[in-house]
Amino acid sequence: MRRISNGPIRDGWRLTNFSLGLTYNDDVLPDGSEYSYWQEGSYYDFTAAEIEELETATSTLYAMCLEAGDWMVAQCPRHTAEGRRQGFFNSVCNAESCFLARIGIPEYTHEQIIRTWFDGDAETWTHRDKDPDGRLPMQTPDYSPTVYGRFDFWYNGAGSVPKLLEFNAQTPTSLVEAAVIQWHWMDQTGVTQHPWRQWNSIHEALTGWEGEPGEPGDPGAWRRNIDKLREARPWLPEKPKIYFAYETSERSGEDRMNVAYLMATAEEAGYPVELIAMSQIGWDVAGDRVLFVPGPGQEHRAEPIDIIFMLYPWEWFWHEEGGKAFFRNMADPEKRGTVWMEPPYKAALLGNKALLPVLWKLFGDDPERSRYLLPSYFAESSAAASLKSYAKKPVWGREGGSVTLVRDGVPVTAVSSEYGSDGRYVVQELCELPSFESLEGTVHPVIGSWLIDGEPAGMGIREGIGTAGLVTTDTCNFIPHVIESGA
Repeated sequence: MRRISNGPIRDGWRLTNFSLGLTYNDDVLPDGSEYSYWQEGSYYDFTAAEIEELETATSTLYAMCLEAGDWMVAQCPRHTAEGRRQGFFNSVCNAESCFLARIGIPEYTHEQIIRTWFDGDAETWTHRDKDPDGRLPMQTPDYSPTVYGRFDFWYNGAGSVPKLLEFNAQTPTSLVEAAVIQWHWMDQTGVTQHPWRQWNSIHEALTGWEGEPGEPGDPGAWRRNIDKLREARPWLPEKPKIYFAYETSERSGEDRMNVAYLMATAEEAGYPVELIAMSQIGWDVAGDRVLFVPGPGQEHRAEPIDIIFMLYPWEWFWHEEGGKAFFRNMADPEKRGTVWMEPPYKAALLGNKALLPVLWKLFGDDPERSRYLLPSYFAESSAAASLKSYAKKPVWGREGGSVTLVRDGVPVTAVSSEYGSDGRYVVQELCELPSFESLEGTVHPVIGSWLIDGEPAGMGIREGIGTAGLVTTDTCNFIPHVIESGA
C-alpha cells in the first residue's frame, strides 16, 4: 500500500467527473477556503495480496455482524411469542430488559426490527400464521431486501491486519465516486496494466452481468433481492416499480446523486423506477397505505408505494410524526405493507456504534476473528474507564460528528456536532489512522470496503489532512486506487 502523489492529471477532469455524476466536488470550508473533494493526480497503489487481505476481512466481519445481530435480537423480550403476548398492550422493553431499548430505539419499532431481521428464515417466529393459542395474528414468511453497506477500516498495507472502525450499514455514501468515478479515472489514465487493475466490481454486483459462453453469469443484487421478494409476495408484478427517496435539505447534491446512481442500477437491472423527495412520502389514512404524493404541477395522482429505497436514517424516521403509522403498515399480516430498503434492522442492529462493543463481547477472546476488531465498550462501563487511549463515539452519529480521540489521557482532536446529545457513547481502543506524506502535508486514509448483497465488491478511500484528519468527516477527500501500477 503506497500513496503516489505525482500521478497523471487528466485534461478537463472536473468536467469529466461532473458528467459521470460527481456534481458535488467543489465546496467551501468553514474558514472560507475552497477545496476539491476529488484529488486528481494522487492515488493509492496496492498489491494483489493486500486486496485479498481486505476481501477476507470484509467477508469475515460481515459474518460476525450477522451473529452479533442475532445476539442483539435475543436480548429483546419481543423476540419470543410469549414476549409479544405480554407486550401486546403493555410495555415489556426497558434499558434493563432489552438491548434495543438500552441504545434508545423506541419500543414500538422492535417487532418490525426483529421481523425484518428474520424474514425468509422458515425456522423463525415469522413462519406461523398465528400464535399457538390462536390469539395474535402472525406474519407469514416474508423477505426484506438489502443491497449494500460499507465497512470503514484502519489498514496500513502488507504486514498489518485490517481493523474495523465502524459499519455504515444503512445509509453509506461515496458510492458514485467508488463505483464509477475512480473506475473511469483508472481506465483513462492507464496507470496499471494488472489483470485486476482495481478492486471494484460494485456496479456489476448491483446490475448483474452475462457470463461467457458456457459459463454462468450473475443476476445482480437487484434481481436477486426482488425475485426473493416476489416469492414471498407473489401478487407483486414481475417488474415492480421501485421508488428512490432522498432528503432535499442536503444541499450539496451528494445524497441526491448517490440515490440517483442506485436508481440507475436498478433501472439497468430492468425495473421501473422513480426519484422522489422524502417530503413526497405521504400517508393514506383511509386505506392505511404509504403513498407517493406528487408535487405541485406534476401530472399523475398520488399512488401507493409497494417498494421504496430511502437514503434517510431510520433513527431519525422513527422519532418523527407519522413513524408509528409506517411501522404499523409494515406489520400488515397480508403482506400488503410497503417494503422499505434498507430495512429497519440495518440501522437498529448493524448501523450504529453499539455494534462495536457487542462484537468485542462476542469475539474478543477468539484469536482468529478478534484480529479484525479493536477492544470496544459502552462508555459507562468499568472496562472503558481502564482505557487511556481511545476514540469516544456517539452510538447514533454520522460523518465523524462528536467523535473525540484521546491519547494517553490527553484529547488529540474532537469534532463538534449535535450527535451524542442523548448521552449514549461507546469507546474504542485508539488506533490512529496511518500517515502518508502528500504535497498538502501529512494525510490519513481510511478504507471504505463495500458490500453488495452481503459480498465484498470494492473499495473507496477517504483521507484527511493533519491532526484533524485523524477523524474522517464530510470534508475529507476521496482518493482513487489501483492494483500494482509499477510506479
